[in-house]
Amino acid sequence: MTYCNPLPLPNYPKGVLCHDKNGWGWTREDHPDFRESADPSVLFWQGKWYLYLSGGSAYVSTDCVTWEHRPITPASPGYAPTIVEWRGEFWLTACHAPLYRAPHPLGPFTEVGLMQNADGSKLDPWVDPMLFADDDGRLYAYWGLGAPGLWAAEIDPSRPNRLLGPAQLIVTFDRTRKWEWMGDYHENGSGSFIEGPWMLKHRGRYYFTYAAPGTEWRSYGMGCYHAETPLGPFHYQDRNPILQTTTGLVHGPGHGCITAGPANTLWAFYTCLVRNDHAFERRIGMDPAGIDAQGNLFVHGASEFPQYAPGKVAEPALGNSAGLVPVSVNKWVRASTSAPGRTPDYAIDNHMRTWWQPANEDRAPWLEIDLRADFDVSALRILWREIGLDYAAGHVPGPIGYRVLSRINADTPWTLLLDRTASTEDWLIDYRTFATKQAAWLRLEITSWPKGITPAVLEFTAFGIWHEGAMA
Repeated sequence: MTYCNPLPLPNYPKGVLCHDKNGWGWTREDHPDFRESADPSVLFWQGKWYLYLSGGSAYVSTDCVTWEHRPITPASPGYAPTIVEWRGEFWLTACHAPLYRAPHPLGPFTEVGLMQNADGSKLDPWVDPMLFADDDGRLYAYWGLGAPGLWAAEIDPSRPNRLLGPAQLIVTFDRTRKWEWMGDYHENGSGSFIEGPWMLKHRGRYYFTYAAPGTEWRSYGMGCYHAETPLGPFHYQDRNPILQTTTGLVHGPGHGCITAGPANTLWAFYTCLVRNDHAFERRIGMDPAGIDAQGNLFVHGASEFPQYAPGKVAEPALGNSAGLVPVSVNKWVRASTSAPGRTPDYAIDNHMRTWWQPANEDRAPWLEIDLRADFDVSALRILWREIGLDYAAGHVPGPIGYRVLSRINADTPWTLLLDRTASTEDWLIDYRTFATKQAAWLRLEITSWPKGITPAVLEFTAFGIWHEGAMA
């Protein structure tokens, strides 16, 4: 019962190109289609996890190991969706979106109306929203993206799409906090995208988290304020940022949420960065969170090795590793073929911006890795890259069939380790566990893929431990 970041979600959503030619972003004419998800909002309700994402609908899981894609209506309410249980119903909204209500987390949803100020005028801009229901039955809204900062207000209980009073500016960019500066290296202190608000109440204290400096940078992370009331005053906690990782496979962990799970544990879900085909090409990660002895909120992450599922460790925020490490990174590798500049070493370099791509005419691509020692292998993660993805041309995502073989030395025959040749599911990220097997060599054979697409491997990672008997 382990999971591994980035989370393997079936039917990953199509990316939305957000900027036109007059902006800094990329357009369909000069960059290909891509897939992405971001800005997770998670509801733990009646033993199930409900995950809502930008650009997609909903995912449901009982264990955070296997996720089921569950379309809802509206199919995509907008970027940065948020959902809350209040007064026995579920209330959903997103950037520039109306407020919706439903009797169940998956709907059916009924539109209530666009968000309004207390005087009935349109609340604009309504961006990166978050809805929070307090224990006393009162409902609050938090929102904002960029300058001047993040806003908060109580909701009118008789008209839930209207503020009860004037909005309050509660968090702004502070130039003295260099982790909030823009750029991969926090080199630009002229401003910051302060965004992604989230409210958590834990043991009577209110923890208000936010993201900075921008989702396109490796430096993206999460910070935290605390307060004694939902509307403040808010105090910047001593331990900040609460989550920030600039290197490794899982980096740029920002805009997300923190929610209570089984046995009073806390879990953070967050956005992490890919950024190959678009500045907003992103994935989703999760890790345990906790409160330290001084009352500061923190996140134990971002992790990229197998972790135990919620409910398996009593205090996961103090350590949640399953004890498996990558055994395939930067080992000896060869492949059936390679496209120019896409050599097989890129498939095992633990990097999000490189990949191995077989030649277009290769109808039976394979990748072989000499692990250089004997290991007890029990998990694999493959991040696929879809070359030629073009929805308009009918080159759409679909199942990629493959199998993984192993052997203990170059003179022994290959034996089957994992068989996914008959897969009928679309897994852009595939993480699989299996009975432990001793291996010194691994071979990935790609057997089928969608029409019009060349299957490439962004990263192939085998997880295990060194086989101690190998020295005997």
